[in-house]
Amino acid sequence: MNTVKGSLYVLFQSYKKQIITFWCILFSIVLFSLFIDTFFELHIYSFSIMISIPVYIFSSVMAAKLLNKTLSYFLRLGLCRLQFMFNVGLFFICWSLVGAFIIGCTQKIITFVSNIFIIHPILLFNNSPSFLQTMAFDTVLLLFFLTAGLLLNVVFYRLGTIGGYSFIGLLALISIVTIIFKWYSSLFDLLSNTSTFTLVSSLLVFSILLYSILTMAIRNASVNPA
Repeated sequence: MNTVKGSLYVLFQSYKKQIITFWCILFSIVLFSLFIDTFFELHIYSFSIMISIPVYIFSSVMAAKLLNKTLSYFLRLGLCRLQFMFNVGLFFICWSLVGAFIIGCTQKIITFVSNIFIIHPILLFNNSPSFLQTMAFDTVLLLFFLTAGLLLNVVFYRLGTIGGYSFIGLLALISIVTIIFKWYSSLFDLLSNTSTFTLVSSLLVFSILLYSILTMAIRNASVNPA
């Protein structure tokens, strides 16, 4: 238990500065938006703000640096790679829960004190989500983006720069093909007809499976990146 607590503390300290900086910037933007909405309400027909998407992107970017920042340090402390990935998984869960709670509380405060419209992905599936529904949705999406960021980190870490950029090129190619053949319309129709619970459950299962695969990929990873 002490090892887990210590690992979570070290992981948090590794990102403490970036996390505080990000949330300070985001809250500054929120306060500025509230200021504009309050003092220029008569001149603005409608005002919208997005909070969740920047948090998703920030989380994936931070996860894409995790192995380079922490793996060698934890191995020197005597942890095996499976222990490291277990602790990282717990850290991701804590990150997702705290991030989703902050997003939900911030959105509730904004809607309570102003008429600003909150843009959120859950509105594609539910026009009036509750706080718990929004928090569950954000928790799973944050976990997914953290895992996706770690996937990119693992690819670069194991395959090097050439392998990493080749992987990114493959993803870009898949996106281009999807647009050319208009497969996105079928995907959009599928998502539109999917309930929030089904989507969240599917993303959660996919994230767990992907994280399990990444854990296996790290088992024989070198201390130093390729």
